[in-house]
Amino acid sequence: MKFPLRFAWFCFLIIVLPLAAKDGTDFEIDDLSVVRSLDGSDWKVTSEDLDPEKIYQSVRNGENPFSDWEGYSVPGNYLKNRSDSNSKVSRIWIAKTIRIGKKEKADQISIRLGIISDRDEAYWDGHRIGKSGDFGSEKPQVYDKVRIYEIPENLTESGSTHVLLVKVEKYFPNDIGITGDRVEIGPSDLIRAGFDREEYLKLLLLTIYFTVGVYFTFLFIRRRKESENLYFSAFTLLLVIYQFLRNQTKYDLGISFFVLKKTEYLVLIFTVPLFCHFLRTYFRAPRTKILHVLDALCFLSAIFILSTGDVKHYMFVNQNIVQPIWIGYVAFAFFWLYREIRKQNRDAILVLSGMGLVLAATVVDILTDRGVFVFPRLVGYSFVFFVLSLATILANKFVRLNEEVEELNGSLEKKIEERTLELNQTLDQMRKLKVQQDGDYFLTALLINPLAVNENKSPKVRTDFYIKQKKTFEFRSKNYEIGGDICVSGNLELRGRQYTVFLNGDAMGKSIQGAGGALVLGSVFRAILTRSKTAREKEASPEQWLKQVFTELQQVYESFDGSMYVSAVIGLLDDETGFLYYINAEHPWTILYRDGRASFIEDSLTCRKFGTPDNEKNLLVQTFELFPKDVIFIGSDGKDDLKMLGRSGDWFINEDTEQILSVVEDGEGHPEKIFQFLISKGELYDDFTLLRLEYTGEKDGSRPKVSREYYELFMNGKSLLKSGNRKEGLSLLEKAFESFPYDGNLLRLLGEQFLKERAFLKAASYLESYISRFPSSLEHFYYAAYGYKMSGEIQKATELCERLTLRNREHVKAQALLAEMR
Repeated sequence: MKFPLRFAWFCFLIIVLPLAAKDGTDFEIDDLSVVRSLDGSDWKVTSEDLDPEKIYQSVRNGENPFSDWEGYSVPGNYLKNRSDSNSKVSRIWIAKTIRIGKKEKADQISIRLGIISDRDEAYWDGHRIGKSGDFGSEKPQVYDKVRIYEIPENLTESGSTHVLLVKVEKYFPNDIGITGDRVEIGPSDLIRAGFDREEYLKLLLLTIYFTVGVYFTFLFIRRRKESENLYFSAFTLLLVIYQFLRNQTKYDLGISFFVLKKTEYLVLIFTVPLFCHFLRTYFRAPRTKILHVLDALCFLSAIFILSTGDVKHYMFVNQNIVQPIWIGYVAFAFFWLYREIRKQNRDAILVLSGMGLVLAATVVDILTDRGVFVFPRLVGYSFVFFVLSLATILANKFVRLNEEVEELNGSLEKKIEERTLELNQTLDQMRKLKVQQDGDYFLTALLINPLAVNENKSPKVRTDFYIKQKKTFEFRSKNYEIGGDICVSGNLELRGRQYTVFLNGDAMGKSIQGAGGALVLGSVFRAILTRSKTAREKEASPEQWLKQVFTELQQVYESFDGSMYVSAVIGLLDDETGFLYYINAEHPWTILYRDGRASFIEDSLTCRKFGTPDNEKNLLVQTFELFPKDVIFIGSDGKDDLKMLGRSGDWFINEDTEQILSVVEDGEGHPEKIFQFLISKGELYDDFTLLRLEYTGEKDGSRPKVSREYYELFMNGKSLLKSGNRKEGLSLLEKAFESFPYDGNLLRLLGEQFLKERAFLKAASYLESYISRFPSSLEHFYYAAYGYKMSGEIQKATELCERLTLRNREHVKAQALLAEMR
């Protein structure tokens, strides 16, 4: 007898008490890298109408607009213990000032406002960050929903005082305010993880209960005489439904809040009666007239709830009729248990132990609902003691799964830490070099030279550099140059295809300042190239690789807090197809030299310089298809920044950005000649670099010739498709593919036709092969992604959608498909 009671008490301590523990904090928050509680009595409240923007501005001006506001303890009911609880107060404003001492820049901050009765609008520094429910509605909205709102990153400035205002409108006459759960602030991922962890734990317990309920249902089907199994299964399954309707996950179902509440109150009516009848049948107690009366009252209460459409009526029936009826059921239950315990029935002792916990938890929940105090709901946790013996296997399985997840999370965190450490080490080295190079031009030049190298060895792509830095100096009788321009080229293998990689960059500043930026750019880019030769990095697509390069460079330069920016063009050229992928970060437009004519391949700015805040949202991977003998030129600002002599003898700065096109044509595509033509027109007053890239490869040169067999299969297959014989037509086309798998038209036709036949996996496979050889067709990217998504290959579909959106941010279909998969 002692063991079950001790064990139950032990479980209560380890499960329930941690849920009720809270740490109160002041409004001063030293560190926002962790979740901090905002519960406490230092909140302010008013029923007057106000303008959030004006309140925030007054705080910024050093004023105290809350001096005449009432004090308010959160969480809690504003109208509790107030003599004017039935007054006309229908809306209130709740306020709290928060000073943030430290915040990591990469952290997205969110605030958890707990449960608000009934609808709310939340403002942070005068900006609305979230809203739940419709103000002025006659129906209840979301009075039991936990609110979590993200705070925009530009509104969480460190070292500043911030103002949180929550506008609340009530539904119930005597209930308004932040009435339940808890209020806390911290990184969004931690807030969301904590919220999900709580909800998933409840769902896990519901899974255990559901398993037990189904088990006893099948047991009753096999043994109809044992009616206690039916009562217990019905009680368990109703409890599962009720607890699910108290779970925040219900809001993801898209079901009307009114329907959910009606179902919740209907289910609640019969839970205690069913458990009481379970005990009656289990211990073979007679069904008295009083039980018949209580059952009848429960059915009448259910009929009343079904016939009315007012949630206030539901709550009234529950509190004033149903819950008092439960007292009668509980009295019967304790009477039967007492009688069995006197007979030394161990089952009764176990049931009494668990029932005592459930009863205590139920009382706490009822008192919480009535606003006597604020406490976490416990019924869902306490019921586990009823099913502990049956849930042991499931619990052990959950523990193992949880340990595996924790192990994976630990491994992931370790990899992130290692990668961050590698980047931080590189960044620290660059900063140390930047300090030293202020008085040492020669050392800086020696450091930059090994980074700005032409390492391209592709037989199909030729790269040439022409570099002329503005700053020249003499060291030990030798002349050297130093500046912020840099060129790099090399080779890279991604997914079995060879690419020529190149970079032309221009760091902000002159001489040593620009050289420092170029030194950072070259070092980080070379480090990325070295790392990209590992087997894991080779699995990235060209778009993903460029995004990774962009992200890492952006993070590095953003850490300089505006003291250093870099414009650059970074690209990959497919050696086999001549297809060009590149990013232009506010660099001069790329020039195409084809058949003796020069033109720009761009016509608009896509993204800003590296180091510009929020630059990630501007990322766009641009593409261009080169033909054999095509040449592209990428140059820094120096090619346009000329000091020219006018006809009147006055010097002026060139403002014609298209002048370089005629110079390229006059120089016949040779960098040295282009430079000579430029300096003949004026004097350079900036660093000059020119990267020349010529595609010399012949496309499909190594492919076998088309056989007569292939041609007949292809033409016959197309004819059968046109005539409506799709099955035989597709069969012939697949045979044609087996004999000659290089024809892009065949790959595209097979992919499109299998997509129509809803053979999604086949369609996606052919379409992916097609876009790997003809990557210019974005629509076929979408078709392949759609095929993979419909065949269950979510990872492949997601990757294709992300590649597509990197190249076209406005592709609505891809964005919608990506949103569905996430």
